[in-house]
Amino acid sequence: MRRLDYAFATAVALGAVCAPYTKVEETFFMQAVHDVLRWGRVNGDFDHLEFPGVVPRSFVGPLAVAALAFVPARVAGGTEGVWLQVLVRVLLGALVAWANSQLRAEIERVFGRRAAWWYGVLCVCQFHYTFWTSRLLGNTLALVPMLLAQKYWLRSMWSDCAQPRQRSYRAMAAILAATCTVLRFDVAVFAAAMLASAAPSATWRAVGTAAAALGAAGALTLAVDSHYWQTSWMWPELRVFWFNVVQGRSAEWGVSPPHHYFTHSLPRLLLGALPLACVGVLVDARAARLAAAYAAAIVVFSVNAHKEWRFIMPAVPVLNACAAVGAARLRQSRRAGRLAAHAVVVLSGLSFLAAAAMTYVSSLNYPGGDALALLHTLETEPGARVHIDTYAAMTGASRFGQLRPDWAYSRAEGLGADQYANFTHLLTSQPERHSQRGFEVIAVQPGYTGMHIIPLSQIAAAVKAGQLPLTIRQEPLVWIMRRTEDSSRVEAASGV
Repeated sequence: MRRLDYAFATAVALGAVCAPYTKVEETFFMQAVHDVLRWGRVNGDFDHLEFPGVVPRSFVGPLAVAALAFVPARVAGGTEGVWLQVLVRVLLGALVAWANSQLRAEIERVFGRRAAWWYGVLCVCQFHYTFWTSRLLGNTLALVPMLLAQKYWLRSMWSDCAQPRQRSYRAMAAILAATCTVLRFDVAVFAAAMLASAAPSATWRAVGTAAAALGAAGALTLAVDSHYWQTSWMWPELRVFWFNVVQGRSAEWGVSPPHHYFTHSLPRLLLGALPLACVGVLVDARAARLAAAYAAAIVVFSVNAHKEWRFIMPAVPVLNACAAVGAARLRQSRRAGRLAAHAVVVLSGLSFLAAAAMTYVSSLNYPGGDALALLHTLETEPGARVHIDTYAAMTGASRFGQLRPDWAYSRAEGLGADQYANFTHLLTSQPERHSQRGFEVIAVQPGYTGMHIIPLSQIAAAVKAGQLPLTIRQEPLVWIMRRTEDSSRVEAASGV
């Protein structure tokens, strides 16, 4: 790893530190890492047995991350604390940064040193690629082997001799087969595009290698996940494929138009690298070949009605490589002129500023985690019983944040009005439901709710008044409530 690789790793780590809490997409993987670190073998206290989610996910990824964090957790003598959650994130981000450095080294071999340098710069200047690569999502876990597969993809197409090309093709096929089997089944779409575009390097031996990798990965996930899910023949990614593709039920979580990935997701993911990628495709046939393969894969993804930007995350490093080629060419070319050369720097700088701003805004978007931390500073008595509602749990209140071993924490859903009497404290997004039932508000945790933009006609007056034309709007989102002493006395007298 070189300086730019360490710069990328630092940007990833800063994202983990600035926003240490979790969102709903990360819940299973983060809770799984916590439970593995705390108990190791599955038992009835594991979070996923109470909250299995819509479809099961594999424990193979969380086990690997937990293995990295095992020694620091044991040295520190505990498995609770946001610091350990941040450490888990940083370790995952370090894995992604290392894999990214491997791809960057291959970009340098194929496209040259300048292109590799610009690739490193563009990666640092992108919000999603730095912020989300430390987040425990299945997509992020799969990104590590995908980056290595992309490295071998380039080598399988542009090595000098046939033998290295064929060897790289076999390595790529094996990695992709294992990743599809264990971590993300939808990687198969990108795998098909990559394998087809490098088909001249394919051999029957590569087919055998991929089959062996698929069999080994299948045996691994069946053994691990059958144990942790307490279900025979558990293959999570097969169940995900059946749910999303065969039954077509992913559309229940929202639908987007066919052009969504190209007109909405890619511009947000790439920022200033998008126009540079277009330049790279136009000036270098090799970059065009890379972009064409991934564009075809994204077209296939576009057929599915339900779309999320993280589904096409593996396209970011490939399109960054194309953008790096374009940036290097514009900076070197005399025909392009000084204006084009300066535009590369301006685009990168604006992307960096946008990424920094989005990181700050995102740090305000975890009111549940902030509320749980605030509760621990406000209340010190032993024996508290805390209920965390769905919204608070979805916005950061994970098991790593449950700091008090003498407290009882619950995320139980669908409780009746009388069942809340069993708790001494509530983290809730609906305080009105509990204010008449013996609970009082002791603190309110605000969170990000949007941006307020002053109309153009009022900007001059706002500036004179010392106001910014763009402000971040925060509103109360999670209320911390405590059972009142009066209600406690009534319940004690009645024997509740």
